[in-house]
Amino acid sequence: MTPGCGYSALRRLKGAEMETDWAGRQVFVTGATGFIGRRLVDALTRAGAVVTVLTRSRASLSGLPAAVRTCIGAMTDRKALEKALAGQEILFNLAYDVRATAAENLRAFDSLLAAASGAGVNRIVHMSSIVVYDAWPAADCVETGTMDRPGGGPYRRAKIEMERRLMAGPLPAAILQPTIVWGPGSSLWTDGFARALLAGGVVIPEPEGLCNGVFVDDVVQACMKAAQVPGLGRERFVISGAEPFAWSALVDGYAAILDTKGALREPADEIEKAFGPKPVEGTEDPAPSAAARISALARRLIGHRRFEALVGLARSRLASNGPLRPDHHLFAEYTGRGLCRIDHARARLGYAPEFDLARGLEATAAHLKAMKG
Repeated sequence: MTPGCGYSALRRLKGAEMETDWAGRQVFVTGATGFIGRRLVDALTRAGAVVTVLTRSRASLSGLPAAVRTCIGAMTDRKALEKALAGQEILFNLAYDVRATAAENLRAFDSLLAAASGAGVNRIVHMSSIVVYDAWPAADCVETGTMDRPGGGPYRRAKIEMERRLMAGPLPAAILQPTIVWGPGSSLWTDGFARALLAGGVVIPEPEGLCNGVFVDDVVQACMKAAQVPGLGRERFVISGAEPFAWSALVDGYAAILDTKGALREPADEIEKAFGPKPVEGTEDPAPSAAARISALARRLIGHRRFEALVGLARSRLASNGPLRPDHHLFAEYTGRGLCRIDHARARLGYAPEFDLARGLEATAAHLKAMKG
């Protein structure tokens, strides 16, 4: 399907510096209706860029700035993508469909890369993840770290393969590897914790590890700086906050806003004993469940934000009033003590995280209070 595009006047610019950097620049964003994507699109539009977004349905566009150009289509349609990408200077790729298989995501990614190269896009800013590193979350992570450990799930393996294809490709690419991205709208690290606190609590192991958290607006800052860094080759950047903090500090911060009990602390060895044997990680790429397929269809029909609001309401009504307990995956993250080093992003991009835990909680308070009702 060939995308259909519409465009209205740019919103008012804020600040002469932003106008100088971004005014009139043509940028294309995939994943624009997601958690990070929406805030990136808003920031780019406010800065004066001419933003085009790719989405599968118009229902998902609710809440995006009026200035945005919208193209309806799929990432697997290479010809349609080439037409949509013609004249675009920068491609921000934030798309990943967690309701599809890794193989399906890779096919869409390959189609996007081929279209970007064919359309003459100048550079790509690609959203990867810290999970690609073998060291995560137990040991320190830097851009020179290895990615050779088998397993880790289809998502990790797909992200690693996307990075490898970008590093071997012809286009300049900034590969961003964010850590625990939190803030208003984060389905797990903010909204998920908030729902659990309202329903019964969040169990944190004791002793606990470090949360390498990064507030969503700092990830947006990294995206915009990567888009403008001179002499870009094919480079990786770990993106995290200025300093890690305790997981319980994040949960307790949410609890103070929601006026609920804070983190429930339990001995780590007792939590681990209750798990049973750790599942063996295979190389299979399971097809999405029926529930996932229905979820994807509903998002296309009524829009991502409305669907998530309905899911949140249903979860709150069906809550068992039991605490959120960690599984093997969360336990590893809660107890990991590795540090995610951002020295390279600071030096090369000029990345300077602005949100520590206190400022991030302040910026999230209104969102959490609205969830409480």
